[in-house]
Amino acid sequence: MPSRRRFLAGGLAAAATGIAGCIGTSADETSALDTLAVAGSPGGSVRVAPVDDVVLLDFWATWCAPCEPQMTELRRIEREYPAVHMLSITNEADEAAVERFWRDNEGTWPVATDPDLRVSERYDVTRIPTLIALDTENAEVWRHSGLAAADTIADALDDAGA
Repeated sequence: MPSRRRFLAGGLAAAATGIAGCIGTSADETSALDTLAVAGSPGGSVRVAPVDDVVLLDFWATWCAPCEPQMTELRRIEREYPAVHMLSITNEADEAAVERFWRDNEGTWPVATDPDLRVSERYDVTRIPTLIALDTENAEVWRHSGLAAADTIADALDDAGA
């Protein structure tokens, strides 16, 4: 029968291995995404959450019913908070559908695709739409799933230091 000391040592080793695995998949793999060159989105690579910026991440999909009216709220936020780093992220691989949605709903900030779910998993996004506000040190200060009013988003950005 294993001793208590051996059991604890094994548990500690397993925990250290788990922590090392988490450290190995940190920001490097999820720090940038490719954006689409459509409407207000510039195309090219963009950092997901630049340090020293207040960040608003919008996880959405073309098939998501509340995502369309959410675009109206986000356009208002983009006008009122031009210094906030806004990024909309979809896991859809169909770029034509994403571009069509973006044009039809007048997106004016970067939109990125994350078909491998790297960023969605990093931020533990399990529902669409989900909005996440990060402060200038990339700490999450607010999370909302479902349709959010611009005033609610603005309050969260103010809390984040915008």
